[in-house]
Amino acid sequence: MAKVSIGIEKRVSLPILELALRAVLDGSASSDYFMELALAGCTGPNRAKKSVALLNRLTIKSKLLPYIEQYPEQVNNMLRSSMDKPLLFSAMMCSAYTLFYDTVALLGKYFHVQETVSRSFLLQKLSEKYGSNRTLDVAFDCVMPMLIETGIVKRSELGVYAMVRQEKYSDHAAAIYKQAFLLNNPNFSEKDNVEGHPFFEFIK
Repeated sequence: MAKVSIGIEKRVSLPILELALRAVLDGSASSDYFMELALAGCTGPNRAKKSVALLNRLTIKSKLLPYIEQYPEQVNNMLRSSMDKPLLFSAMMCSAYTLFYDTVALLGKYFHVQETVSRSFLLQKLSEKYGSNRTLDVAFDCVMPMLIETGIVKRSELGVYAMVRQEKYSDHAAAIYKQAFLLNNPNFSEKDNVEGHPFFEFIK
């Protein structure tokens, strides 16, 4: 069976991602601005170019962009809410890269029955889809720090992760999180009851 492309080899901090999203919302997003953000967050032009590509994919090239553009006021409100930001940023990540989505779904599946999940176990499970190689290791070490920064998961000890259950989030945050699920599962629709899926373990 052919292994799925991963496509991520760099990470960006949430403050930089938030600035990129705000630029999208106010219509000022551009490659030059994203390069400014990237250079502020890393050293070297090559790393900056990778960061720009990541910001593009998370925002202006995201499959979630039509939803964001349809509800700009609600998205701006989410950016003002510490309770909504984890779901908003997680949705952006999971919509942009399947590795983010698969990691969150796997975490939810095992957090349902146990309190912690190890790095080695997650890599073992992800390798069944993506292959066991250095590329997956590098990508995983981009994905997990970004998910931890969102606040939906935490590192309980070195190489071990625990869930941070989300509370007091808005209906709009729950809706955009659901959109990320639907984009990764096109056989489902808005009308389907999908909340029993492991992806939603964090917001039960």
